[in-house]
Amino acid sequence: MASSTYGSGQPDPGLEAQFHAECDEAVNACAKLSPPYHPTAWIAMVAQWGASEAARRLVVSGDVQTGFGRLVTAGRPELTIEWMMLDPKWDPLFRDQRRDAARWRLRQAGIEPPD
Repeated sequence: MASSTYGSGQPDPGLEAQFHAECDEAVNACAKLSPPYHPTAWIAMVAQWGASEAARRLVVSGDVQTGFGRLVTAGRPELTIEWMMLDPKWDPLFRDQRRDAARWRLRQAGIEPPD
């Protein structure tokens, strides 16, 4: 249904920037957890590929990341990239396959994903 790109074949830079900013906000929220969590692997991935591409790669990787587990255990699944990807405002950035993978990961952790 939703495409990962707009009609030009390139992702919308404004939407990409908004997603990146929201990811940065989540990273800042992680630092305020007790104990604090610093998602250094995620930060490096974002620096290399940008936030939306890092999310696309992360959610289909074979391993469930330790940061995902830490956030779920801390009771903050909304700070996971999987949760964030399911927000309808980001639908143009992520194909159904990626969103399905995010839902699957959350359910595997015992978390009911957002609608």
